Amino acid sequence: VVAPGVYDGLMARLVAGAGFRAAYMTGAGTAVSNGLPDYGLMTMTEMAGNAARIASAAPGLAVIADADTGFGNELNITRAVREYERAGVVAI
Repeated sequence: VVAPGVYDGLMARLVAGAGFRAAYMTGAGTAVSNGLPDYGLMTMTEMAGNAARIASAAPGLAVIADADTGFGNELNITRAVREYERAGVVAI
């Protein structure tokens, strides 16, 4: 699967318009686009929210998302998976 990296809805639309069927929400790109370094400073809620905006901007585009290290222990990972699913992410 070829999935170009995206960090916002506009990039997702461009990727879909170019004929790709999937995109990868990059954690580094998401952090940098928010003025942060890629050191795990984005919360799970912020990452899932960005994934939801990307998925809704380009319906039909399969969004694969960076989930960093799972945002904590096994309970946090479980919650992250559920939030990413609600956001429209198809794979982590």
